[in-house]
Amino acid sequence: MCFLKNRGGFLEEFISRYGYAAIFIFTFFEGESVLIAAGFLAFNGYLDTVTIILVSALASYIGHGTFFLIAFFKRDAFLRLIQRFVKVNLKKLEYLVERFGAGSIFISQWIYGFRLLSAAVLGFSGMRRRKYFFFLLISCLLWAAICTIVGYFFGATLKNILGDVKKYSHYIAIGVVVAGFVIWFIRDLNKRRNINSSHTER
Repeated sequence: MCFLKNRGGFLEEFISRYGYAAIFIFTFFEGESVLIAAGFLAFNGYLDTVTIILVSALASYIGHGTFFLIAFFKRDAFLRLIQRFVKVNLKKLEYLVERFGAGSIFISQWIYGFRLLSAAVLGFSGMRRRKYFFFLLISCLLWAAICTIVGYFFGATLKNILGDVKKYSHYIAIGVVVAGFVIWFIRDLNKRRNINSSHTER
């Protein structure tokens, strides 16, 4: 019990010192599980809900915007890079952009594992930059708010079911993040297997 108490103190200090920086780094790329965990910690008083939303929305905005601009200005070189290292079929994302236009910015925000590639495809499409960044800002704020609120209410629900779990909140939050990365890893592995099998059939 003493070990858990000391470890809990360490985690509490780590979260208070580096929590928002960690949220920024992870949500620059993907980060739903990180945001849900952060919302859970906000419910337990370790982080501020509004700050979580603003930090994660900003990180997502910069990440998407960077990929969009690189694809917009360096289309051929970036496309070769994707085909060489990522080895993913972009046709579904291209169809999404063609069918929904600006609406694809909001839809792609929820496509786990393809969010940054979707931003690149939107850059390839030649969508006007002002239009893209306007809708992207709204999309990132909505995404950050929804994921954080889900985590917050997850904390409230857990408390109603199990009672006061604040002393275990750090471990629960870590479990949520780990579960998210495990799901991402499995999906990425299946995606690569499907790509390899399609190449083998050819």
